[in-house]
Amino acid sequence: MESFYLLEYIKNHSSIDPIIIDELKYDLDIRLYFYGKHFRNPHEDKTRSFLSVIFNFLISSATFLRIIQKICFNKRKNCIISSAYFSINNELKKNGYEVYSPSWILKSDFNIFPNLELYFASRKLKKILSNASFYDLLSDVVISKVKDFEEKLIRIFQKGEIKAVILSNDMTFFDKVLINVCKKAGIPSFIFLHGLPGRYNIVDDNRTDYLIVWGEKIKENYIKIGFSPNKIIVSGHPYYKSLNNKSLKFSLENILVLTKSISGGQHSDKVRLADRGNLVLYLLSVEKVLREFGIRSVRLRPHPSENINWYYCFIDKEFFVYDKFDLKKSIEYSSLVIGPTSTVFLESLYYGKNYIVYEPAIEGMDLLKFELVPPFDKSDERVPIATNESELKHIIEKNIRVDKGILSEYIKTPFDLSFVKTLINK
Repeated sequence: MESFYLLEYIKNHSSIDPIIIDELKYDLDIRLYFYGKHFRNPHEDKTRSFLSVIFNFLISSATFLRIIQKICFNKRKNCIISSAYFSINNELKKNGYEVYSPSWILKSDFNIFPNLELYFASRKLKKILSNASFYDLLSDVVISKVKDFEEKLIRIFQKGEIKAVILSNDMTFFDKVLINVCKKAGIPSFIFLHGLPGRYNIVDDNRTDYLIVWGEKIKENYIKIGFSPNKIIVSGHPYYKSLNNKSLKFSLENILVLTKSISGGQHSDKVRLADRGNLVLYLLSVEKVLREFGIRSVRLRPHPSENINWYYCFIDKEFFVYDKFDLKKSIEYSSLVIGPTSTVFLESLYYGKNYIVYEPAIEGMDLLKFELVPPFDKSDERVPIATNESELKHIIEKNIRVDKGILSEYIKTPFDLSFVKTLINK
């Protein structure tokens, strides 16, 4: 064995097409790594409430009727399939495109691509991907269904109605299949970055024809690790309208602390197995330093994937008070934010609150065995980084702020997606 990674072993010692194994990688990985009560919805927990079952039934029924309506009364042209976050679809519509969600994503707007064959095929396959065991996912039956689904997609894409595909990532099964189908059908594919990268490797985010990022610095970081400059486009972000130069607030009155979350899957460059005990260690370390400044309580904001009740089995809930606000209100309410590598770093600066980056690390590796990445790796002196308790204490004592000028380098303004039409026509 050249490496100790189960999927690599299966890829090298089975007759299954390596492309299909790669397409299924995320769903196979989560059966190995996305477990435990520290996650809000671990893969091993299949229980669903009665209300959620009813809600999904109603959404599915409304979506079905909406598809029928569009098939009967709407002639499709200049279509874009988009699973991108934020208000990207609205911007694409302004450029003259009909924008549809893929049929495996049920949204309340019911604007699913109007094709019943694809709708039913994707629902059946999604159910299999959700419930099948690791062993069954690699069975001849499931592999055959994957191939049939891809062939259906190719037939639909070859009709010429769909002009482009825009995704939020290239990690999950359906996204990878879409990208492969686009290549076969000669249709351009894009990723619109859905967060400030917490990892850079030459495989992930590199499968589509183009990668759309928020700012020049992000593009620069991708180029440094080997991405082609020609495939990366800087668009800005629809949420961040304008950047002000007001000084950042920094006080200990109302501190917001973010958790150091763990991933339920693996990246594509190498396997990293993290110690979930260090999720607790991170918070205990923050608490120790803050108590030295006389802080008696802070607000704690877990990652959306995390379970606050699991944390409360290990930490003082009187000190760490659960933050239930939406993110914008949470930051506006705060006088200071302390957290790890996170997109909330940009959000905090945008709303005028200092963000102390606390990343306990040894030789550039954080406590979950991931490499620190810019701007969280001390490579930019404008962003003070605390890699141990002494450095965290020093930043707080001296009120050392982030240089807010970095925000314009990570988020271009104004937001502009007009290049999409040019690239599609090309």
